[in-house]
This record gives sequence, C-alpha cells and structure tokens, in this order.
Amino acid sequence: MVIFMIPVSFIGLFITFSVFDLRFDNGIFAAFIFTSGLSVNSALYIINEFNSLKKMRPNAPLMDLYVAAFRHKIMPINYTIVSTVLGLIPFILINKDQVFWYTFAVGTIAGCIFSLVGVFVFLPAFLRITTQGTRISQSQTPDSI
Repeated sequence: MVIFMIPVSFIGLFITFSVFDLRFDNGIFAAFIFTSGLSVNSALYIINEFNSLKKMRPNAPLMDLYVAAFRHKIMPINYTIVSTVLGLIPFILINKDQVFWYTFAVGTIAGCIFSLVGVFVFLPAFLRITTQGTRISQSQTPDSI
C-alpha cells in the first residue's frame, strides 16, 4: 500500500515541470528519488502507528485507530516536509544558474507538497478503511501493508 504514495508525489513533479516549462535533467531524477523516499516514509509513520494501535486495541474500530495514528504522526510528518521545503528555497533563489540544484529544489518542493496531499487524501483511500470500522476488502490485514 505504501508504494502507491510514490505516484501521487510524482504527479506534483510532473505538473510543476510542465507548468514552469523546465527541462528534465539529473536534478529532476534526484528529486524523484528524494521525493519517493519522503512520501513513503510519511506513509510508513502513520501505518506503523496504526498497526501498533491495532495490536493494543484489537476490538476498536479501524477508523478510530487510523484517526488516532494520523493525529499522532501528522506533526512530525509536517515538520519534515516543511523543513525540507524551507531548506531548499535558497537553491531556488540563489542558484538559478546551476541547473542541477535549481531543478532538484523545484522538483523536491513540488513532490513534497503533493506527498502531503497524498497523506491527507489518498492514504486513507489506499488503506480502504470505512466509517463503520471495517475494511472493504478483507484480503489484506493491516500487518501486510
């Protein structure tokens, strides 16, 4: 399930590079790798907490467990994304003549922002947790994610 977060963050990269008419080079390829690591890491934080809560409270509704895990881990995820974005802003402002660092910074910032969209919107959908507290598909347990 975590692997589905990568395409969501890549959408941000593709949209940014098409809107700002930037060319693909080594910087964007590095941004792809960096962004996929951050987006998977964000999803893993939440899923790991969800699995821990599921073991502690096996009879609790899954939606309640997911919301608790999300609320517990969203601030460290936000801090990671915001610090990454803020740390790359000087590369955009100062290094426009250095193509690698400029495209790396622009791509990583766009991918990070879209990975937050993925964590907020798509991760619950990928886990298929309903409001009744059961999964739509029982083929996967939370431990197999």
